Amino acid sequence: MLKKMCSIIVFFILAFPLLAQSFDCNKPDFGARIEDLNKDGFFIKYMEKGGISYYNYTGVCRMDMHDHVNPSISYAFIDNQLYARIINVSGEKDSLEVIRKRMEGHISKQIGTLPVEMKQDGDWWMYQWFNEKEKLKYKVKIHSKTKEAKAVFYYEPLRAKLKLMNEADDPKSLVD
Repeated sequence: MLKKMCSIIVFFILAFPLLAQSFDCNKPDFGARIEDLNKDGFFIKYMEKGGISYYNYTGVCRMDMHDHVNPSISYAFIDNQLYARIINVSGEKDSLEVIRKRMEGHISKQIGTLPVEMKQDGDWWMYQWFNEKEKLKYKVKIHSKTKEAKAVFYYEPLRAKLKLMNEADDPKSLVD
């Protein structure tokens, strides 16, 4: 009985940090302050440029895309508020049609709307979603030959704070 009780206590001690995490990389709390999101210390600042601070998140982060690719994910903050999640994928093995179909389904589910714009510009397929209620935009572009992908999920109200910034410094320009 004592052994079983000790095992249960050890389980909760080890599992507690996972249960208490203050950040969900699948549903970022856009507009939230870095101090509130980083209570566990997993955000590591790596750059500041044009009034935007960039962080890597070193905590547990498992997204649907991890089943297919190894993405590079970072986060951008304006005035210490979460502005954007930036994702880069160097390429993947699936066909472009499979990638596009999977992406359209997953992102539409996450954003809560269908893509508002899809277009092809040379070798790039570009998509855009907009959740008007929450003021969230998601932009993705995929190279049709290399299958490289770039995506930015951002909180539109914080863009107003970037008026004095060079447009090229905005993470959303990665997918424009």
